[in-house]
Amino acid sequence: MLLQKPIKKGDCVSVKLISGEEILAAYEDETDSHLSVEKPSNLVPGRDGGMGIVPWFMSSKAEKVNLSKSTIVAFTRTEDEIAKSYRQATTNITLA
Repeated sequence: MLLQKPIKKGDCVSVKLISGEEILAAYEDETDSHLSVEKPSNLVPGRDGGMGIVPWFMSSKAEKVNLSKSTIVAFTRTEDEIAKSYRQATTNITLA
C-alpha cells in the first residue's frame, strides 16, 4: 500500500466546486470552513486542440483566494503533467 503525503503549501491542487467548475491552484492552507489557494486557474480548450490555463477570477487583484468549503465537492493533488503546466503558466518558469 502506498502512503500518500499530505498536501503542503505550494502544492498544485485540483478543486471541484458544487457548480461543476474545476479549479487548479497552489495550496496555501485550510481551516474547518475555508480552503486558501493562490493563483486559481481554469483549464480551457486551446486553439491547437490542446488545453490552456487562464485565471479563474479574472477581475480580482488578489492572488490569494479563500474558498468556502461548503462550495467544494473535493480537492486533491493535481496530476503531475498538469501541475507542471500550471506552474509554467503562473510563474513563467519553464520546468524540465
